[in-house]
Amino acid sequence: MVENKKRGRKQKHIVNILKTRVWIEYLLQLTELSVDQLEMQIAILENQSIDKAYRLRRYVNGDHIPEIAYINKIEGFYPGSKAIFEHLLWVVLLTFERNQDEINDLIQKLQPEVKKLLISDLNEESVERKYFNESTVKMLIDLGTIDCFVVAVLMIQESIFLGSEKLRELALELYLGLTEKIAQNPLFFKIHPELFNYMDMSFKHYIFIAPNIRLSAVIFWQAYRDNFWANDTKKSSEILEQSKKYVLPKEITPKTRVESLDGNSYFD
Repeated sequence: MVENKKRGRKQKHIVNILKTRVWIEYLLQLTELSVDQLEMQIAILENQSIDKAYRLRRYVNGDHIPEIAYINKIEGFYPGSKAIFEHLLWVVLLTFERNQDEINDLIQKLQPEVKKLLISDLNEESVERKYFNESTVKMLIDLGTIDCFVVAVLMIQESIFLGSEKLRELALELYLGLTEKIAQNPLFFKIHPELFNYMDMSFKHYIFIAPNIRLSAVIFWQAYRDNFWANDTKKSSEILEQSKKYVLPKEITPKTRVESLDGNSYFD
């Protein structure tokens, strides 16, 4: 999904917008400054003077995405910030079509406490995968880190590559089970509605209404929130959503897609 195209502007992918906002949020929480104060401080560190702060605010608003040279410069002032901007989550969300080798390579980049739940021997160069089942899903949900969220995305992608409906169900169960903990993450709270909406629209649920007819349906994360999240987190999320007044663009307005495995499909 990309932002609506505007004349004279290059299209921006929603994932790039979200990772920029998380990067800014990291800097704000690290420095305990406002956006404008942070920009003024960066100017001082650069031995520059600015009349009006506007650069970081454009990043927050999603109008611009920082170049890697600027990310590197800020890393010099605030170590650790580049790792936020280049986290594996943003990599796996940008491209969905991956083969088995690519998925295994990405699994190798996960944090050890997550990787050990998926791979038999962490010391081996070749990947010997463990069986992914309900027990794995539960352990990952209990762990509840951003890398666990990465696993959910990778397992959905792997289910597409393998054509495994069971793996897809487990991966979507993992995704929904992680939503509350991801929303509770201080860096991700402000962007969790957009992140989860993007996930819901990208990875739909399949319902078989006949042996050769599959219903492709969007089950929004809000339904899981309303039934399973703790009251305090649910209330905070609802208030945030209301303040954002987030509306899905017309081109991704959810529709139920009925697909025939014989090749025909239509939208209701």
